[in-house]
Amino acid sequence: MHYLPRREFMVRGGATLVALASFQSRIAYAFPTRAGEEVIKWLDQLPPNPVPQVIKNQLVWEDLDSWVTPNDKFFSIAHFDRPVIDESTWKLEIGGSVKKPTALT
Repeated sequence: MHYLPRREFMVRGGATLVALASFQSRIAYAFPTRAGEEVIKWLDQLPPNPVPQVIKNQLVWEDLDSWVTPNDKFFSIAHFDRPVIDESTWKLEIGGSVKKPTALT
């Protein structure tokens, strides 16, 4: 019987997982939607967003058409009000137990 040390097993297992993960992503890219195809709606659609001030950009699966999510469609949840930041007066101060206190604008 062949003896396989634990460390060698971990290295081979990790390499196998990486290979399998890269193979799976290639399959997803291999079958993009084509022009004229219809996306079948999900059966478990969420109800309309009841609190838009808390849940911003709730995901609608059928609207996904790219691997990259644009900034204006990025999903977020805020349990408190979202702050409005004035760029002209915004400043970040770094102080306390640091060698060089500084301020960024």
